[in-house]
Amino acid sequence: MFMNMKRAKLIAAGMAICFLFIHILMIAIFVQCGVTPMVRFNVFSIAFYIFTLFVVYKEWLPFYAVSVYLEVVAHMTLAVLLTGWKAGFQITLIGMNVLAFYAEYTGRTLKLKYIKVMPMCIVGMALYLGSYIYQFYHPAPYSLEGQAEFWLSILWGVIVFVINLFVLQLLVFIANSSEEQLEYQLSHDKLTGAPNRYYISTQFEKIQKKKEDYWLAIADIDGFKKINDTYGHNCGDYVLMTLGKLFLSKDVLCCRWGGEEFIFLGKRDGKYDPVEFLDGLRKEIEQIPFEFEGNMFSVTMTFGMSLFSSDEDIDKVISGADEKLYYGKHSGKNRVVTVIEDSSGSNLSYQDPLTKVKNVSAYGKMVESLNWDIQKKTAQFGIVKVKLRHLSDINERYGTEKGNDYITGACRILCGIFVNSQVFRIEGNEFVAIITNRDYYDREQLFEALNEKYKEETLNVDNSPWNQYMTSCKMAIYTSEDQNYDSVFERV
Repeated sequence: MFMNMKRAKLIAAGMAICFLFIHILMIAIFVQCGVTPMVRFNVFSIAFYIFTLFVVYKEWLPFYAVSVYLEVVAHMTLAVLLTGWKAGFQITLIGMNVLAFYAEYTGRTLKLKYIKVMPMCIVGMALYLGSYIYQFYHPAPYSLEGQAEFWLSILWGVIVFVINLFVLQLLVFIANSSEEQLEYQLSHDKLTGAPNRYYISTQFEKIQKKKEDYWLAIADIDGFKKINDTYGHNCGDYVLMTLGKLFLSKDVLCCRWGGEEFIFLGKRDGKYDPVEFLDGLRKEIEQIPFEFEGNMFSVTMTFGMSLFSSDEDIDKVISGADEKLYYGKHSGKNRVVTVIEDSSGSNLSYQDPLTKVKNVSAYGKMVESLNWDIQKKTAQFGIVKVKLRHLSDINERYGTEKGNDYITGACRILCGIFVNSQVFRIEGNEFVAIITNRDYYDREQLFEALNEKYKEETLNVDNSPWNQYMTSCKMAIYTSEDQNYDSVFERV
């Protein structure tokens, strides 16, 4: 935020000093012209602006803004009534209206008690017009010399223009600074300082307009849940910040993809080998001596990398890198995976082609991993199973294309609720979400939200039949009494 109390006080004090010198000049002019009432008023004004310096020091800015506006309005009105319209005192209200709205902006920004200035400005306008009408029927009792009127008109014109130019330029600068700050906050992760998904999506849009070759990698911190469970979430944040600082020091675009995942994007211009870069980064990470509240530990990361050209579908590229990451997480961890192979050496895919979530093969790998965690007494997870009903009716009545919409729509809702968990399509009409991370701690609320969302879509008469999701949702949580994954799954 550009505006803060220090800057507001500095600007207010500067204005008070300027107004103080203006009123000292006014005394000299009115003494010379023999306008005694205005001489007395300006003595008051000088004392008033000296006092406003104390007001600014005490940070009574709302009182400062209102009292200064009233002083200027009173000075303008009395000067016009006493000396006439030609000296230009009345135009000071134009500059004061601009200052008044700036003062309201400052009060709102600093969360101060402020007075809405629109009513005051309307009163000022009424006095402006009223003084003109009064002068039309009642000539001023004092007359200024022609030279005095001439120079006063120029003086007030310069002052009003300077005030308007200063405040408007300041507001332009504030608006521009606020937009830049908002853009930075929108495009950068607050915790690590790294760019976020929004930022890298804009980069994807840019590179798709070029005919160049790139590489992309998704990286995930191994055992991050265990770090949080063992040392606390503050330690997890410490790890993320440390790694974020390391990644930002590299000459490669790195963004926080979500949770403990980061995404890297680089151009294949021959300056370096991306696999060697990632493997070197992997080795550098495992050698970092992490220390938090007296606890020493190490961290490793697994990388899934894909090569692509700018004209390729970026979603498919990301999905490919994600599959390789997933494969690496369930085949040893702490590695850079560029190709997925099964035991026979052939390519193996872990993504369901329709819904883009994990498929049965990936589900099998997850079951193996969870069974391993159960054996090591480190498991902490839940299972949500969603079974679509009436899928065959949708297919028969409206065709398989609408049946596919029925499947993908239901899957999208499940993924949208359990955003921190892995979702698998284990059968044509069945999905399983393995509840982990923060979703595990909010599982009851999320499960209730899932059922409510499906119910809402089902009861919505405006929805097409293939958007009215008839589902059966069940949830089970692992306990220490479960011997394996199957014993948990049997409860759903």
